[in-house]
Amino acid sequence: MREILKNVHRPAKCVFVIGWIVVAAVVAASTVLYIGAGEIFDYYSAVALSEKLLTSARPISVAVFAASTGIEYCLKKKSNSTN
Repeated sequence: MREILKNVHRPAKCVFVIGWIVVAAVVAASTVLYIGAGEIFDYYSAVALSEKLLTSARPISVAVFAASTGIEYCLKKKSNSTN
């Protein structure tokens, strides 16, 4: 993984890293809500919000993948056309 990130342009790398941090935060928040449901938070609203957060994690990860791949593709194409 380190070799792959070493060969990627900086904007694509930033989108990739920040995106996966956001995905990890969403999944962590979903976990905290689910575990704390009934004891810390209102049970039904916490479980509903936890499920919505967990459901949104997959589209966010697909968007991160598509954005970083698209940026990298455009930058490679731009650098190849100038050479």
